[in-house]
Amino acid sequence: MEATPTLFGLLVGFLVGLTGVGGGSLMTPFLVTVVGVSAPTAVGTDMVFATLTKLTGSVQHYRQRSVNLEVALFLGLGSIPAGLLGVATLEWMEHFFDPARLETVMITVIALTLVLVGASLIYRNYFMPNRDAADAPKPGVWDGKSRMSKRRRAYTVVFGAFGGYLVGLTSIGSGSVMAVILLLLYPLAPAIVVGTDIAHATVLSLVVGLAHMTQGNVDFGLAGSLLLGGIPGVLVGSRIAPWIPGKPLKTVLAVMLIFVGVRLLISY
Repeated sequence: MEATPTLFGLLVGFLVGLTGVGGGSLMTPFLVTVVGVSAPTAVGTDMVFATLTKLTGSVQHYRQRSVNLEVALFLGLGSIPAGLLGVATLEWMEHFFDPARLETVMITVIALTLVLVGASLIYRNYFMPNRDAADAPKPGVWDGKSRMSKRRRAYTVVFGAFGGYLVGLTSIGSGSVMAVILLLLYPLAPAIVVGTDIAHATVLSLVVGLAHMTQGNVDFGLAGSLLLGGIPGVLVGSRIAPWIPGKPLKTVLAVMLIFVGVRLLISY
């Protein structure tokens, strides 16, 4: 059993490096259903794993200038307080519900979030308009380079809060849900969307992970085992990503997430 978290960390890290999504969506259900840790511990431990696996990609994107710092900042203004509220909600439920009831409620919430994430990935792959870096913005539409309007900033904070609360409560959604929000709201090139999403997710995971640590929701030994496989997995996945068609892989991942979510809903 000791090797299982390391091997799964390797797999998840590889998928994150390859596609940019799938970390929390795969890790949290695995920790709950296979490793057998409690839902709050699974969420907190995954946040530590996510922070360190996303950090490398975040630095790389920043060096490549594929991060829109203004968008990341206003996402964070909404997501970080909401993420902390998600942690507080989880702590409130731990005190309010007995362990069995808490597990049932959390697995239901995680399952519904998995279905949302899977549907978001499918929508992103097949129903979002293609956007090339060379596309000229339409007249009167924000071009991604000038400063955002107050209304756009407000929308960014609100949608960031929605995604951040999901992450604080379940550790799921920092990649896929946020990426769809960015694609819907901003005329940004795909590389900028990915870079901004990863940079924002790194900071969000760090803050929420620290909050979970203060509540005792992190199994550091388990996190270490996961990272032992996860960090090499991210590096390998990132290296071969340019040669692997991402769309079919993300579609398989999306279908798998929906299947796991529905299976959890039926089982619990």
